Amino acid sequence: MRRTLLALLSTFAAGAAVAQVTTHDLAVQALMATKVNPAALAFWAGGNDPPEGETAAQAEARWAAALKGAQDLQAGGRDLLKHSRPGRWDEFARLMIEGGEKGEAAARAKDMDAAFLVGGDQVYNACNGCHKTYIPTPARLP
Repeated sequence: MRRTLLALLSTFAAGAAVAQVTTHDLAVQALMATKVNPAALAFWAGGNDPPEGETAAQAEARWAAALKGAQDLQAGGRDLLKHSRPGRWDEFARLMIEGGEKGEAAARAKDMDAAFLVGGDQVYNACNGCHKTYIPTPARLP
């Protein structure tokens, strides 16, 4: 089940990154491509089922990447606050920061269940809510 969630989240994140291009907001586009999207994917991998045959060293590297991802989500959320816009933008950015904080604690504890819950709740809701609201659909394109 966790592999399925990671696959869905990865597909969502990749699609959202492509969709972000249509906004022509280069600063946010760069932030999403270089910080937020890689951070979310790394963090989500921490809460996923470990790959079959994962060694202790590989698990350590996966958790280190998840920890960095959670920290980068916090920084990304703070950066998104600098690009505030009308509506729920700041709420979603703060939700990302909160998810990153909880995710950092889960990654430090190497708690797969807590990471899975945070990733599927605060982090996913921050990403999904923002993308549903701010990434243009054909009906919202100028």
